[in-house]
Amino acid sequence: MHFSRLLGAASALTLLLGAPLGAQGPAGLLPTPQDTPNRQGTRGASFLHLNVGARTGAMAGAVASSVRGPMAWFLNPAGAASSEGFSMAAGRQNLYADLGLKQSYAAVSIPALGGVLGVHFNSLSSGDILRTTEANPFGERLGGTNFQWTSTVAGVGYARRLTDRLQIGAQVKFIGEGIPDAGTKWFAGDIGTQFNTGIYGLTVGGSISNVGTVGKANGALLTRVVSTTDRTNFQENRRVSFYTAGVELPIEFRLALGSDLLGSANSLFGRGSGNNTLNAEIAVNEATDFTTQYAIAAEYGYKNRFFVRGGQRLYNDDRNRGTTTPIGLSGGFGLRLPLKGRDVRFDYSYESAGALQNIQIFSFEVGR
Repeated sequence: MHFSRLLGAASALTLLLGAPLGAQGPAGLLPTPQDTPNRQGTRGASFLHLNVGARTGAMAGAVASSVRGPMAWFLNPAGAASSEGFSMAAGRQNLYADLGLKQSYAAVSIPALGGVLGVHFNSLSSGDILRTTEANPFGERLGGTNFQWTSTVAGVGYARRLTDRLQIGAQVKFIGEGIPDAGTKWFAGDIGTQFNTGIYGLTVGGSISNVGTVGKANGALLTRVVSTTDRTNFQENRRVSFYTAGVELPIEFRLALGSDLLGSANSLFGRGSGNNTLNAEIAVNEATDFTTQYAIAAEYGYKNRFFVRGGQRLYNDDRNRGTTTPIGLSGGFGLRLPLKGRDVRFDYSYESAGALQNIQIFSFEVGR
């Protein structure tokens, strides 16, 4: 892997951790009135903050009250209760233009036990990174010439509709990240709810994610063989592991308020012709490792077949420093086609990421 790609990957991971180097003051050591202390970069598994799904990306993450079907397992498990039959979703995300960062995900929902059971998988890969050492700064052959950083999460959950207006969901998941022979693992849980108020199409959605264990890095790269002796001819070799500090997960709270402005019986502007729908949503995200973020988005639908979406996420930090490129502005479209009693959906989104250029997401979903 070329040095430019390695540099780009490092820059992208810095953004994922949400911590510009200057955010901690001069030389990154001391806070100043302009660069106050913050919580950024203080948790592991920061990839969990990345939007999953093209609809989510196009709406700047403001979907906690409106997400439905298998995609809900990534954002608000309560939304999965809307699945009426076997449903599946999958997608591929190209992050930050040509830096080589790829994200793939898949989810399945199955009605069972009076509700909906689901499983999901999400994986982020850095792409190939050239393996180097102090002795071989231009490439190390031992152990392979390249390696990858990977982050994965796999979960199983259950969602149920309690009334015609209220549904809840919860799940447990396994999370791991690192490089070969050196990684960190966690177990965590999510819980969420969605409530349709029945007033002008207003729906409230909320979730708490990534409440789990404290993980510690371990693996073969963190072990050494040392020789001990009792000052006689006796010598013993022992394998020891380096001490690593515990790393917590980035607990995240999502709260969103969505409204059917047009197209349903309870819409603010009425049902209209029934061919056109318009939905809007505002959201607040709070996490243990970033300052409060806000988002606003809208979705227009024609005959429930073609959709156009747009949104803006407002980052309450200084990540736009040094760039004039918009950050958090997003848009996209979607197609929904009937096939043998099911809907086949294809969605695309584009999100501006400032100096890191853009994020493109392609999603595919089948279900009812």
